[in-house]
Amino acid sequence: MLHFTRQEAIAMQLDPAKPAALTDWAYGTIKQAILNLEFAPGAQLRIDELAERMGISRTPIREALLRLETEGLVRIVPRVGFFVAEITRRDLIELFEIRQLLESHATRRAAAQLTDEDLAFIDQLLGQAAAAVAQGDLARFQETEIAFHDYFIEHAQNRRLLALMASIRDLTHRQRVLSLASVENVRQSLVEHQRIAEALRRRDPELAGQRMAEHMAAARDRLLEFVVLPSDKPQPNG
Repeated sequence: MLHFTRQEAIAMQLDPAKPAALTDWAYGTIKQAILNLEFAPGAQLRIDELAERMGISRTPIREALLRLETEGLVRIVPRVGFFVAEITRRDLIELFEIRQLLESHATRRAAAQLTDEDLAFIDQLLGQAAAAVAQGDLARFQETEIAFHDYFIEHAQNRRLLALMASIRDLTHRQRVLSLASVENVRQSLVEHQRIAEALRRRDPELAGQRMAEHMAAARDRLLEFVVLPSDKPQPNG
């Protein structure tokens, strides 16, 4: 949860650097807390409490939550209030299925046209990831993991594919944060990334795409194994 002292709230309220569009500011602040699991899945988001902590009125908080509801990060229970959207087993399986299809295809397309400079950059990313794992810096590993996957999407030369991946980025981010709960999962992901890079260096697009698909399936299975997720029963309506 976000925690602000009264003095901090007052300081934010008076801070001239804070954006004039309070709804946008509230939206960005709450969204980041949801994505980083500072607001746990299923937690109730009380407007009065958020308004007091953030030092602003109820209206921009409510507008921000309504906006987040349209993005699938918040759900509304009539006559009860706003809640952080749960992450169910079905959510995880479906999102990994989408990523597996799109990212394996993107990897094949990108692999066919990567230059020596591109391969050197990928090797540099993997070196940074290995150093992060050795140092136990999981936040840094996550940064390199995202950059590794994004590189293939960005180099697939398909604008619509890029837009599709961008549309689910926020929904998949919480999965990535969950995956950091297991150091063994992080280590295994690094090994799988290295196998993908090996296929790239061999200039074998099909093998690279296949290994990306295998990586997505393995990451999904590991996450399902060590993370306790709620059942997929319909959400209560009050």
